[in-house]
Amino acid sequence: MQVYQMMKTMREQHAGCRTVVVSLLPLGPVGEKLKEDGFPVFSLDMTRGKPSVKAVVRLNQILKDERIDLVHSHLYHANLLGRLIKMFHSRLKLINTIHNIQIGGRSRERMLQLTNGMADSITIISEAARNHFIQAGAVPPEKLLFIPNGVDTKMYRSIPAVREKIRDELQVGDDFTWLAIGRLDEQKNYPNMFHAFARVLRRTANTRLLIAGVGPHQSSLEKLAASLEIEKHVHFLGYRKDIPDLMSAADAYVMSSDWEGMPLVLQEASSIGLPIVCTDVGGNREVVLDGQTGFIVKPSSPVSLGDSMMQMLEMSTAERKKMGEEGSLYMEQVYELDRITERWHKLYKQVLQHTAG
Repeated sequence: MQVYQMMKTMREQHAGCRTVVVSLLPLGPVGEKLKEDGFPVFSLDMTRGKPSVKAVVRLNQILKDERIDLVHSHLYHANLLGRLIKMFHSRLKLINTIHNIQIGGRSRERMLQLTNGMADSITIISEAARNHFIQAGAVPPEKLLFIPNGVDTKMYRSIPAVREKIRDELQVGDDFTWLAIGRLDEQKNYPNMFHAFARVLRRTANTRLLIAGVGPHQSSLEKLAASLEIEKHVHFLGYRKDIPDLMSAADAYVMSSDWEGMPLVLQEASSIGLPIVCTDVGGNREVVLDGQTGFIVKPSSPVSLGDSMMQMLEMSTAERKKMGEEGSLYMEQVYELDRITERWHKLYKQVLQHTAG
């Protein structure tokens, strides 16, 4: 979604910058959304976890046909593929972006270290992650540039009429409603969230948990919710396209991840004015100001997460509103998408001008 939003903003701000998207895997909802908006989108149709010579050949042809000057890759496998393909295109410029502190262990960090010379610029989305990779020796500090995710604060604004509509559709009534968004997988540690939410429900029954996302752990999570006897208060919403509307409908946002880079969803929730309870991982402290725009808790601790959720729930409406307003202002001042996109455009120009020199 960050790539999608950045591309749309880039097109609006810099008409001379033509962008093409290449997905390693078959296109998902965001890829289809890009196509609907008129962007050229290609898929290498790779299978997750399996290297493919065919994909390298396909990407090589796309770069030739589309006359690409600069490749901006995101995440570990795309970064490696970008470095590999540059061997066949001496004039191609390459920017890699690292999104997570955990990229798969020391062997992958070592692979980055050995191939860093292939990239013209390496960026990372949080200061916490930057410090990690520098300390691990994976990327030298002079080559690792911090550029955070940006949030479209114009899109993520609370709308009272939408709030009432969505709450009616979901039949949550006046219950205090938590929202969690993200893939149902190991990283997000939803079992931690469910155990924490069970603790909250033992103290008050007037609360709901909305979960937007799909993933391999859905079946096990549904069984866990039933075993904890919280299933009547947990709503699995599946994949949703109306994230700003869901955020308008919620009272607070909760995240239980074991690792992160800098979660865009926290920026979006803050922008819309939701107070947040999240785990202390990755760049979360850079997005959520502890005690000011939300609460930050120990990871993998249902007790800490549940207690802070209860603390948030017991605050007055005015206190939560103030917390949300401060979060919204912070996003606008520091992470506004227009400002972040301009930084990317400046970096693109610098890398391309260095080529000309």
